[in-house]
Amino acid sequence: MKEQAQDKQIGAPMNRVDGRLKVTGAAKYSAEYEIPGITYAVLVGSTITKGRLTSIDTRAAERAPGVLAVITHFNSPKVPGFDTAGKDPSQPATVGGPLKIFKDDLIRFNDQPIALVVADSWERARFAARLVKAQYAKEKHQTNLEANAAQAFLPTSAKKNPKSPMADYQRGQVDAYKTGAIKLESEYVIPTEVHHPMELQSITAHWEAPDRLTLYDKTQGTLATRRDFAREWNLPEENVKVIATFVGGAFGNALHSWPHESAAIIAAKVVNRPVKLMLTREQMFTMVGYRPYTWQKLGMSATPDGKITAITHESIGQTSTYEEFTESTLAQTRMMYQSPNVTTRYRLAALDIGSPIWMRGPGEATGAFALESAMDEMAHLLNLDPLEFRLRNYTDQDPEKNKPWSTKFLKECYQLGAERVGWNKRQLKPGSLRDGDWLIGYGMGVGTFGAHRGAATVGAQLLPNGTVLLQCATTDIGPGTGTVMTQIAAETLGLSPQKITFDLGKSSYPKAGTKVAPLR
Repeated sequence: MKEQAQDKQIGAPMNRVDGRLKVTGAAKYSAEYEIPGITYAVLVGSTITKGRLTSIDTRAAERAPGVLAVITHFNSPKVPGFDTAGKDPSQPATVGGPLKIFKDDLIRFNDQPIALVVADSWERARFAARLVKAQYAKEKHQTNLEANAAQAFLPTSAKKNPKSPMADYQRGQVDAYKTGAIKLESEYVIPTEVHHPMELQSITAHWEAPDRLTLYDKTQGTLATRRDFAREWNLPEENVKVIATFVGGAFGNALHSWPHESAAIIAAKVVNRPVKLMLTREQMFTMVGYRPYTWQKLGMSATPDGKITAITHESIGQTSTYEEFTESTLAQTRMMYQSPNVTTRYRLAALDIGSPIWMRGPGEATGAFALESAMDEMAHLLNLDPLEFRLRNYTDQDPEKNKPWSTKFLKECYQLGAERVGWNKRQLKPGSLRDGDWLIGYGMGVGTFGAHRGAATVGAQLLPNGTVLLQCATTDIGPGTGTVMTQIAAETLGLSPQKITFDLGKSSYPKAGTKVAPLR
């Protein structure tokens, strides 16, 4: 029987269901699981950027107190999936992939892991890791995108499929802005931005049997991680269990399977005990991705009365030499404003660096920075208010796909924002507003992120005491998934939220997609 007083729960003020666990320290993150027989691992990184590892002396590290193993490419057990990657015809073709750790002597980027020390304490592992000595044959490296822009290439996905989002796009005339009445050309650079959430990347790997693997991992998708490592070790997916009950800030960083995860699994196999590996703050700079350095050029033309006639947006992003990383830098330009002529070109420069990864808003944020900056610059050329310029080029349907939006409240957003910040008091002349000795100002910009949806399921148990237990493999990367799901269940079932428990973050629970980090 429904509890009528509880009908309206969605959107109502409510304490987070996991709030007490977090503020009291009871919430367990990936590095906080204590398993009987736990051991600790520390990675050793290369001190060159490109070349070959000619020798590695691990004798002093192996003799250090408490050390159980020192693993390098010389003695690492073979990982089945390292040899079969990309050869399964049932899987989509990929270009490159995550670094296959301890597979060969090639050095592809600075601080690439070359050894792993496992000991009975983290302090002992860290001490022994400093005793590992390596010799290299150096090669000339290339790490500067702009110095290598001439070698930028069309992504392989675009070469294979002309309809790929990475392919060149054309609406109307090519580069039509060049003959426009009023035009501008501007270049924009987004520098590398590195993931540094409070929670470092960490994993605890435990072979519960020779063919059964449990991972306590920092991941945004328990099922995706399970799939990746099941393939890597040639195991049935049901034999791999991934636990990520709490994720302390991911923002895209935990959407990838990284070499340190493979290293921990290898180590656990070697020592036949659970292995915990947490990256150092320094290693977060080099081993687990970043927003790629990206160069952009944007050309735009408009009529004197403020109607855009053409946009050309070109972008070069960086990727590693062993894995093609692409992102949707140009997607917003193709659909945000009404323009009869739009040209976009996306290219990659392969450099001697670790692979980039998505970072909060991925390429959409990078591309929006260039597009919206150019919109402001064009508004200035036209002597138009930036908001008015955007309204004159507003579109009520997607000009790329020529279809109506399912929902779009951008005009209402403009109006509400303008009212809240007092936009009507803003002067067009730059540098005209002061607060004492300070120049002040305010501007605007528009960002988009795809409304991607995927299948998800939830298991529900009605318990004898009148409470409900819900379970789902989804993760919570910060927005409060557990709280929102509790509210939805409370309203749907007509129960008090206090009678509902929502468990998440385990791959053994009913299927859910990967949690992404949208533009904020």
